[in-house]
Amino acid sequence: MQNSFVKVQSKLLKRFLDEVVFIELKQINAGIFSEIESPDVVQLPVYISDLAERIKENDIESIPPIAIIKGLVYVIGANAELPNMSFYKQLLLKIDADIAKSILSDGIRYATDSQFSNAILYFNAAINLEPYNIDATYNLGRAFEDLSELEARPELKKLAKYCYEKCIEIDPNFGYAYFSLGFSLYNEENYLKAEENWLIALNFPLTEEMREEVVMGLGRVRDKAAYERGYQLILSGRVNEGLEVLCALEEDHDEWWNLLFFIGVGNRMLERYEDALGYFLKVMTLNTGHIQTMNEIGICLISIGDYNEAERYFKEALRLSPENAEIICNLGIVYFNKGDDKTARDYFDRAHLIAPEDEVIQMWLDHINKKLI
Repeated sequence: MQNSFVKVQSKLLKRFLDEVVFIELKQINAGIFSEIESPDVVQLPVYISDLAERIKENDIESIPPIAIIKGLVYVIGANAELPNMSFYKQLLLKIDADIAKSILSDGIRYATDSQFSNAILYFNAAINLEPYNIDATYNLGRAFEDLSELEARPELKKLAKYCYEKCIEIDPNFGYAYFSLGFSLYNEENYLKAEENWLIALNFPLTEEMREEVVMGLGRVRDKAAYERGYQLILSGRVNEGLEVLCALEEDHDEWWNLLFFIGVGNRMLERYEDALGYFLKVMTLNTGHIQTMNEIGICLISIGDYNEAERYFKEALRLSPENAEIICNLGIVYFNKGDDKTARDYFDRAHLIAPEDEVIQMWLDHINKKLI
């Protein structure tokens, strides 16, 4: 994730390098360069803006200090891949040992003014100077979220989430990170993890407004987290436990098609095919065209011996998903049970071509081939 983070971030910040010009200094005097291991020739980044006419090559005295500082911040913040990056960081810290605090403050000011790209640049510069600066890391995440909303760029939310996770690595007692990470996970529909992080957040200092948001979030997430817990139990084979959790939600959320779907799956796994069919048919009224539900209905119909109706559902699912190997294989099973071995083998062959590594398909293909020998 870190490489992906840096790649996306660098692409976002690359444009800031167009606002910097590099001045070659062939003779380096003392002053701010003392006690710093300098390259033989220094390419000094300078923020140009409307100061270009005041810059004269090899004459550092005529370059306004703020232009040098801002140029260094831009280069360091933009993750520029330059050979002298270590020197630039040392130089900035030599100018002001506490400059990361000033850069952080400038970043917060940019964020307050809704200049989120500039804020990201400055927060990242502070982090590149102080890798464990938790305030800069957290605010970087908030800026990514704000920019994501402003420019409708959902990929930036992943960068925000990464920042919150990084904060927790830096300091596991940083409540703000759990607070924000909870919302990131909620938006990803990872309700169990969202609930977990919000509950942790309440153990640490938060603003009163944050606490109110967490309480409201926990109210919204409670049943969704229970749903997630229930279907995970079913998929892990703890079917009765999962059904107990999911069925407790049914009365309040009978409009949740995915809830009804997994209750159906649980019943089908317990070979309660009639009960399962009832749930799957409800799903079809709420989410018409859901291919996996059609497939599940077909499986139940095969199990109770209604092969013609199973064929109808599988063929409709196949119409919507023509290359679905599972559905093609299930059609083969229908024809096998109807005694049409040749058509069954045609479907098994077709499914095998699409999914040659599928063990179930291979098993049916081997079985029909032995039968037809």
